[in-house]
Amino acid sequence: MGIENHKVIRNFITKEEVIKILEWVNSLESDKGNPNHHLSEITKDLNGKSTIIDISNNSYTNYITNFQSVSQVLKIKVPDFIESIIGRLSETLEIPADNIFLQVVDMDSGGKITPHYDASIDGYINYKCNISVLSEDYQIFIGEDVLNISETDLYCFEASLYKHWTNEFKSRRVFLSFGFILPYKTLGRNENDPRIRLSQRIYKYFQRV
Repeated sequence: MGIENHKVIRNFITKEEVIKILEWVNSLESDKGNPNHHLSEITKDLNGKSTIIDISNNSYTNYITNFQSVSQVLKIKVPDFIESIIGRLSETLEIPADNIFLQVVDMDSGGKITPHYDASIDGYINYKCNISVLSEDYQIFIGEDVLNISETDLYCFEASLYKHWTNEFKSRRVFLSFGFILPYKTLGRNENDPRIRLSQRIYKYFQRV
């Protein structure tokens, strides 16, 4: 259990979608705020901007986005092509699209993702579905596993259960990170799972301070 929830789908988006996404990303402005102290080091190493959009705008996504954001959380209507991608994700992965947020990340050369766990809610897993829009080929490290990623690839994993990170990038990198807040049972987990117990401890001792 767990490793089968790491998924890679090659060429998930088209070149036409890449063009639309990049135009949209370039138009986004991320307000500078007071960084959450839990995220300050991650933000510094990002060497770029991160914009969080609370798509579902409910109690679950409100909590996660407010905790993970280093600036204002946007509650805007996303373009139709983003809605189409969300529908495709839900259908392809057979997961509900009830609790979704989107993190748009635009990194400059020299940026990297430092090792971290994503925030979670007791009873739920923060399941990330990331789409590489613009990037050199790279590796993402998820626990003891390594995924090889190219432009237009989709990769999904239980971000609140596995520490994950990347090495430093040599060029600009743009990716969309869709967060699906899913009940344990949706991903074949339960409260007795060792990784769930770890996630619960992180929630109790770090997120609820």
